Amino acid sequence: MTRWLTVDDFEDLGAGSQLGVFSAANTFPGSMALWVRELMQERGRLPLVGVEEAHTVFDEGAHAVAVGGVGSLPATLEIPFRGDEPRVVIERMERIYGRPFVAIAALNSAGPNALLAVAAACLLGLPLLDCDGQGRVLPLLDQTTYALGGLSPGPMVGVGPWGDLVTIESPRGRFETLTRAAVTAAGGWLFCALYPAPVRDLTRSGIANAISRCVEIGATLRGGTSGPRGRLARRLGGRLIGRGRVLQIEQHSDGGGRTRQPAQPIGILIEDSGPTKSWIRLEVRNEVVLATIDGRIIASTPDTICMLDPLRRRTVDLIDLQLGDVVDVLFLPAAPAWHTPEGRTLAGPEAFGLPIGSLKPIM
Repeated sequence: MTRWLTVDDFEDLGAGSQLGVFSAANTFPGSMALWVRELMQERGRLPLVGVEEAHTVFDEGAHAVAVGGVGSLPATLEIPFRGDEPRVVIERMERIYGRPFVAIAALNSAGPNALLAVAAACLLGLPLLDCDGQGRVLPLLDQTTYALGGLSPGPMVGVGPWGDLVTIESPRGRFETLTRAAVTAAGGWLFCALYPAPVRDLTRSGIANAISRCVEIGATLRGGTSGPRGRLARRLGGRLIGRGRVLQIEQHSDGGGRTRQPAQPIGILIEDSGPTKSWIRLEVRNEVVLATIDGRIIASTPDTICMLDPLRRRTVDLIDLQLGDVVDVLFLPAAPAWHTPEGRTLAGPEAFGLPIGSLKPIM
């Protein structure tokens, strides 16, 4: 049964999409948020089509495309969206691809990309598929379950701050390198249409219920009077790793290991407030990718490790994190596709330059 998204879901969708996003989780520009809200208001009801029903809603030969922002989100504060980006890239993609698209999918439903997928569907008058390609946020365009399902990110069409249109068609091994170069040359960000494919292939390889899950998570974060950590853990099949005070935040070397990840490694040390007074260490590569307690590995990517502010009832942003802050550290399991051998190769610790056994303590 098709679900409908309305402007009443906007706040919950925005809050839920931030779960597990640590790099710039709460820096979604106000002007962009207002733009998405206005588009939802104008659309009225946006059909959200589940993966199980997609084969009955769309013809067998129907095609869809994923959308998402790539690059530096803070750069959109300096040069904001004009508002026509989704229409520009999707119309260009249809000319290149040679057929129209009947639905939009999210590259991922974490952070602003969840709202950008909604904006694109509203602006184009198309339904939104209730799936995404990551179930969290991962930094590389080929770190997706779409790719695990055999789909290519290209051809990709991106539009930048100055209206430059970029088209990339490349073997997967070169795709990320070319995209990052294009992002830099374009001015810091691109709004992209990518992973064009039959609807049945996108929904088969995508992670089901990604958008509706964001809405439910957001309602849990924002609602009620008690802390959300226990309800979130139960709802998502996860667990609380610990609550403690941040003692150290430092950038450090990755030891010269070869990795495609764009971020400088960061280590965070937390003193658990429980009776054992354990040390929780988090390794960050764009997002938190590894958690240890007293040197023992407790959780790692591709599962999600996230931090919540227990007082403000929201996710913790790396930009805002300060020494002395008290945080809840949660483990949330990834979709089953990520726990296949191929999935762990693509998004496990080694993909982030973290061969287990080479880790050194922060202190």
